[in-house]
Amino acid sequence: MKIRLSLRLYFLAAMLLLGVSLVMVFSGLTASYYFKGMDKAMRLAAIDTAEVEGVRQGLPKLVIGFTVASDWQDVPEDIKEHIPTPPTELYVLEKHIKGSVFSGPPEAGYFVMLVINSRGERRFVSRSFVGAPPDFVIKEDFSHFFRILIFCISGIVTFSVVLILMMRSVASPVEKLRDWAKSLSADSLKQAAPDFRYNELNTLATLIQNSLNLVQEGLEREQVFLRHASHELRTPIAVIRTNTELLKKLGTSNPDKSQAIVERIERASLTMGHLTDTLLWMSRESTSSLPAEYVDLGVLLEELVDELHYLLQGKSVSIEVETSPHSVLLPVIGCRIVLTNLIRNAFQHTQHGRVVITQVENTVLIQNSNSDSQSGETSDLGFGLGLDLTEKLVKRFGWQYEHRKEVTGHVVKVRF
Repeated sequence: MKIRLSLRLYFLAAMLLLGVSLVMVFSGLTASYYFKGMDKAMRLAAIDTAEVEGVRQGLPKLVIGFTVASDWQDVPEDIKEHIPTPPTELYVLEKHIKGSVFSGPPEAGYFVMLVINSRGERRFVSRSFVGAPPDFVIKEDFSHFFRILIFCISGIVTFSVVLILMMRSVASPVEKLRDWAKSLSADSLKQAAPDFRYNELNTLATLIQNSLNLVQEGLEREQVFLRHASHELRTPIAVIRTNTELLKKLGTSNPDKSQAIVERIERASLTMGHLTDTLLWMSRESTSSLPAEYVDLGVLLEELVDELHYLLQGKSVSIEVETSPHSVLLPVIGCRIVLTNLIRNAFQHTQHGRVVITQVENTVLIQNSNSDSQSGETSDLGFGLGLDLTEKLVKRFGWQYEHRKEVTGHVVKVRF
């Protein structure tokens, strides 16, 4: 099983390691500077002591604890015992520390340095410290190194606490963002994103919301496409089924009628293809235009009335169609969808009465009227999905569309 890294734990571990490393490094530098400071103080004291006069071979002098000799043989024996080789480099402090310096003062310390004083004389300046220093010298309860260790541990603990508090301060809005993103739904996407304290998290929340809004809009377009497709494809499917049954009954006895039926089936199948293309075009909200060609509105209306006539079977409805030859450059399938929906609605929701279809040049007027009150009450059913698609199409193509409700029906006018 693959172990997934936690960003929070990774960041916490990395920062803690960095903090501990810095504390350790600076603690080491503190100890180093402590030693260098002690050595420098010893060197300066030795240089000052080398100025004493009256030092000759075989006659060293003791000045404030330092032995100043002109020859190596005159250096104290304990110094030569622990530092057997005489120093050859000027002003370089040679030393030998006996015992640990971390837990307390060392057992002994031996120091020697070669110096040339202001008079140009070579001097070996040495000093030794043996045994514990007097009590008045050491007044601290802890050694310097214990103090450094305590400061080191305190720094690590303080850094860890501050780091954990910072991580909680950052992790809390991140977890809030996570919970908010998991709880998003179609309704909550419409609401403004909450404030997550940090500008970067607010930007991320906006990106998440915008991305999910695009996905939601895509889903809604697909749902609209499916609803419209199922609605619009009913007519060509019904035409194909009706003519297929009629073709089976005729058989080969009447070739002329059979050919006409086959042509109607072919037109219905082409219509289905065009309908699908148009609905897909609308669902994508494409900025490109559909191919246009000249359409004779009178011929198209006669064809649609013939295709949709099956909706009037068993009804006492009369049809009046008045058309005149007039060609208009239009997207054919868009015009066909609009007229099909209007005629279908008029046929479906007229039970007893008449449907009047009038075409004058590029204007089409469709009016249905029911002769009984019950039919008039159901006429509102015609203004559903089909007219919703019609309104979207006429708005998309810039056509003029008017709808008026009357007591016994509806009047619709479209100017292409």
